[in-house]
Amino acid sequence: MTATGTTDRGLARSGASIAVATFASGILGYVYIVVLTRALGPERYGELGALLGLSVVLAVTSTGIQLEATRAMALNPAGAIGWLLRRTALVSLATTGVGVVAAPAVVHLLHLSSWWPAFGLAAVLLPQTYVGGQLGILLGSGRHIAFAVLLALSAASRTLAAVVTAIVGGGPNFALWATAVTAVAVNIVGAVLLRGGDRLDGIAGPVDAEHQWVAGSESTIDVGLIDTAEGASDNDGRPGWSGLLRASIGSGALLALLNADLLLARAVLPATASGWYAFLTLFTRVTFWGTNFIALWVFPHVAARSASGRAVRLALAAVAGVGALAIVVTWIFDTELTAALAGSAYAEAAPYAPAFAAAGMLLAVVQLVTYVDVARARHTFSVVVWVAVIVVGLAIRFIAPATVGGIIATTITVLAVLSLAGLVTLLAGERLS
Repeated sequence: MTATGTTDRGLARSGASIAVATFASGILGYVYIVVLTRALGPERYGELGALLGLSVVLAVTSTGIQLEATRAMALNPAGAIGWLLRRTALVSLATTGVGVVAAPAVVHLLHLSSWWPAFGLAAVLLPQTYVGGQLGILLGSGRHIAFAVLLALSAASRTLAAVVTAIVGGGPNFALWATAVTAVAVNIVGAVLLRGGDRLDGIAGPVDAEHQWVAGSESTIDVGLIDTAEGASDNDGRPGWSGLLRASIGSGALLALLNADLLLARAVLPATASGWYAFLTLFTRVTFWGTNFIALWVFPHVAARSASGRAVRLALAAVAGVGALAIVVTWIFDTELTAALAGSAYAEAAPYAPAFAAAGMLLAVVQLVTYVDVARARHTFSVVVWVAVIVVGLAIRFIAPATVGGIIATTITVLAVLSLAGLVTLLAGERLS
């Protein structure tokens, strides 16, 4: 078999396993929300929902450590896993500490019934941040099946906590502490998976001073190429604080961009219209998270310079394909989807569904470019994304018409310009690589 054929098989195998895992994780995430929404009722779920939203913000550190651990392991699969896990533990403890220190402010600002839910949130942050490092090590070392198993189990553990909460009739506090307990169990499973040795998804290969297995393929490259490659991390691929900061800046920028229009729409639209907008962002998120596996898949290939040009081109084609499918489906079935998901009260919002799906596709392009930039040990595009967040906020607040159509049109315009700039940067970078 030719080298290209072998590489294609490796790319397809890794992409398929990550796609299945992220799809399963996404479905279980929606089940988690549906179960708790029905079990707690509007008032109690409002409290839990606010805490979960805050956990998404604080999860930036989990994503950051995952990306940096992935990059470090892709550069050097023989790197010290124990050293990486100790760094992950430190970040997890620090994130939990922030949650504990912020508890009084959280209780006050979110009007919580007691301090215990705030402490429950802090408890959840510890294992959920730690699993980010475990996932990063598995993904970066090319152990895609183990990565997929751990990712799916992480989502399943949250769903299990929701089901237990519903069965025993617990409230927001019980749900959070149950989630923390099941997440610790996932950490234990992750520790077992990490003891799998130097086998990459069943491919036994030498990891010595001259050659290393490249994450996601069966070819080898000289260590010297890794050591001298632009952006290679110090200390034999170990992540440093600068690498974690880069990854956190990138993931934080994406999170802010994903939520900027929703927050501003709440501020400038009438109550009913803001409710429509909040619902319509579901189409944005489904499209965006539906392509999330593509950015995860391409990241270690770019970091290790393993067929990175081909991987990036395939990733762009996949994002375009998934995004186009989402736009077409929402255009044809906008009324039916809106009625099924939200009911007749949202019927007037239905025609905007394709536009929100388009915004999700553009966000997916931005995510892909950001991940590639971080994988190359850069942060330039992440800063550009932060600038775009500010531009979106100012444009919606002072320029866009105060309507659902006006705000989404403004958002799409900014995202289109940002995506175009990102594509130019991405393709230029591949030519120079």
